[in-house]
Amino acid sequence: MFNDYMWQTYLNAGGKAVVEKFKSNLTDSFSEEYADFISDLHKCYCPSMIINNGIKDELHDTFIEKEAGTQIFPTGEYTIENGLQFFFKALCGTDKLSEQNLFDYFSGSVAYYTTLLALEIPELYIPYYFQYNFNVFETIANEFAIGIPPIPTKKDYKGRLCYYGEICESLLEFREEHNMSPFELCAFLYDFAPKYIGGIDSYIIKDLPEPKSAFFIGGSKKDIFLNDKTDTITCWQCNPDTRAGDMIVMYLRTPISAVDSVWRSVSIGFNDPFFYYYRCTYIANPIGIKRITQKELQTDVIFKELPIVRKNMQGINGVELLPSQYNHLMDIAEANVPRLEFIVSKDNQTFTREKDVENKRIIPLITKLGYDETDYIQQMYIELGNHNHTLIPDFVISPVRTKGHHSAFAIIEAKLLIPNQKEMEAVKSQARSYAVQLKAKYSAIADKNKLWVYKSDDDYSDEIFSATWEELNNADIFTRLMKLIGKRNNIK
Repeated sequence: MFNDYMWQTYLNAGGKAVVEKFKSNLTDSFSEEYADFISDLHKCYCPSMIINNGIKDELHDTFIEKEAGTQIFPTGEYTIENGLQFFFKALCGTDKLSEQNLFDYFSGSVAYYTTLLALEIPELYIPYYFQYNFNVFETIANEFAIGIPPIPTKKDYKGRLCYYGEICESLLEFREEHNMSPFELCAFLYDFAPKYIGGIDSYIIKDLPEPKSAFFIGGSKKDIFLNDKTDTITCWQCNPDTRAGDMIVMYLRTPISAVDSVWRSVSIGFNDPFFYYYRCTYIANPIGIKRITQKELQTDVIFKELPIVRKNMQGINGVELLPSQYNHLMDIAEANVPRLEFIVSKDNQTFTREKDVENKRIIPLITKLGYDETDYIQQMYIELGNHNHTLIPDFVISPVRTKGHHSAFAIIEAKLLIPNQKEMEAVKSQARSYAVQLKAKYSAIADKNKLWVYKSDDDYSDEIFSATWEELNNADIFTRLMKLIGKRNNIK
């Protein structure tokens, strides 16, 4: 929640100078130095220098436009909504752009266009500098109770265009509630709040969990998001199932047409309404491997049957590789990178990795226990204090999150197989640490064969319930579980 004392402390400790910088630039004296000013603030919450430099270039273009005397709005009265309607119509000009093309045009330079809007009507429009970082904006909104509306779906391009206006409406309401000027709001959004939530450390994960999946992505040697530095962290289009720690296999298109490197996902995947491809994650730790050409894939005994290979690698971003396929590819490349565990179960379902336990065992169980998708989080990254963060896998049920205070009703830790008591003790210890951090009433562990439940009363030491998945089909046994961790017994 918003704390006026902390806000006033920020203003008195140098924040007023930041406010004045926004005020002077977004009124009558927009300067070329504004781009460097925003770039310095942006580095606090975005680790990609390429994205940072892109925003800086857009703001230099804004300066050039203002120097040329460009004006968007004729004299008149405007609301956020009708002003944007006028603006988008002017953006189309004489071209007959589809909603999709217009959105592509706008989202590709959202910092540029929204700054132009803010320069003309700062009381209504806020410059938007969270491109490729809607996750940061969402965290800020959650932390300070800014009531932003749900994100439009990927193919709702008109809704995604109008979403900028909806954000402005929400921020205007927040600004008026806390008696801020438009320029104080800018200082709050781009300096105070990102630092308050922990900046880059609030979502970039350094201590990665073991990978559970592997995905293809596609790029080009000329791609603006790529370079040869091993410390590169950048944003990329991803599969909705991408989790932190997953293996990301980079395929470079023409003229190379080959698998070139392997990366790791270092953030939890998120939806960004102003990123054209919508779903994204941050990737890092690139490791160059022996190139595997498209022709080699087309003749390989395994890969020649893959639909993506048969389609000449068209639409490759986010295509998932089975563990056996990924491991085979890394063997061919002689790559020194983590492999995905590969085991086939003996029952009528195939379990090759922890993700199969999550999808085929845990998620159906959670649903059967009365919860829906809004009641749990997979991979929750939380702040423990002093800007230290930790990743809480795999399922957190009924989470409550505010800065420095996190709790949950239960956690469930997934493993592919727990073969012996020694391994069980290690998993119990891991699950206990998560449960303690979240003050959870229950800690549960699941592998492909069985489920175990523990309670906080004895520090999650002795199991209070266990059953095989086959036994859980028995109504009497399932009722016992329901009375423990079912939603109807989850009283917050």
